[in-house]
Amino acid sequence: MLISLAPLRDRRERVVGYAVSGYPEDLDGAGGPDHEARRILELVPSLTRLAARSLVVPVTPTLVRDGAITRFASLDAVWLIATEALDDPANRRVVDRLIGAGFHFALQGFPEGDPLPSSLAGSTIVLDAARTPPSVLERRVRVLAEAGLRPLVRGVDDRVTRQRVLAAGVPLYCGRQLTRGAGVAPDRTTEDSIIRAVTMLAAFADGRPPDASFDAFVRDDPHVAASLLKAMASASLGVRGPRSVTHAMTMLGRDAIMDRLVAVTARLIGEAANDAELAFSALRRARLCERVGVALDAAPHPRARVVAGLLSTLEFALGAPGAVLAQRLTLPPLLRDALVERDQQLGQLLDVVDSIEYGWWDDLVARAKRLGIRPRVVADAWLDSWRAARDELGLSRADFA
Repeated sequence: MLISLAPLRDRRERVVGYAVSGYPEDLDGAGGPDHEARRILELVPSLTRLAARSLVVPVTPTLVRDGAITRFASLDAVWLIATEALDDPANRRVVDRLIGAGFHFALQGFPEGDPLPSSLAGSTIVLDAARTPPSVLERRVRVLAEAGLRPLVRGVDDRVTRQRVLAAGVPLYCGRQLTRGAGVAPDRTTEDSIIRAVTMLAAFADGRPPDASFDAFVRDDPHVAASLLKAMASASLGVRGPRSVTHAMTMLGRDAIMDRLVAVTARLIGEAANDAELAFSALRRARLCERVGVALDAAPHPRARVVAGLLSTLEFALGAPGAVLAQRLTLPPLLRDALVERDQQLGQLLDVVDSIEYGWWDDLVARAKRLGIRPRVVADAWLDSWRAARDELGLSRADFA
């Protein structure tokens, strides 16, 4: 089972949980929905540890009735079941009993039939923006909110839809990564440091050893120097750690400092957008490109793959399209293509990254095939990159609060 976790955001655009989606690796579909849901269920304990957030997990009425979820009572999970499943009195009774035992349920789809049981007061109702006309979606959001329910809108994939559902009063939404909202004031100093950091990383993306120009950059950029020292002070580098960037280079060498600059740049990307999740996403994408690239024929250098992952998040942090950002950055042709056109192999790899990040399963299968890799390779590398990025950034629940 291939798995993706989509961030759930509140009205302040903070990540408060993740929606689990899965796709069967064996595409014959012989197992059916119950079999697929059970396979996702088996992964929930490890996904909960991985995400360190509440998960919304899809289940079928069969799994609810046969007690499959009861052994996960201690996990921070909300069980998502189709709203129409409650038309069956047997399903209603079981859901009501489980709610009384402390389980939390969300419903997929607007309740068109009988009134919901009183035990579901305040529950989350998931609506799909991609399958609902805008006027109908807004009306349903307001109806649910007035009834004391919590509408969660999925498929919020553009800023117009985000603005529309927030204006209607939706407390939670989910979709592709979007550029920062108007309420986030631009931080030009941080943005300039990001541009300089990415430009410097790109200058050595072909694998050449960093030289004195790299030393001067990390020493002279105040944001980068301070962030590097802070990151290294929290690492296991001795009792006191490096006293300065120059001292750190003497201790670790330029290559090690360059690798740490990747995580520092990811943090700066998050700071520019005032979004800790974006820092995590930037580093996760960088490490995913690094890992998956190993499976590609004539793969670009690992540094180029890492920089491509960072580049794929710049438009969200800086609020400008790739073509505009390309004018501010000095990039070799391969990375410029990855930022703007995505015609070459590295850009196509970023398309694969988008697919697994957003749970676009049909696209993942097609795009992975075009690159000559199996979707399982991408999915496994994605989970490894998730763990690596979280450890590298030292993230915890407090980072997203």
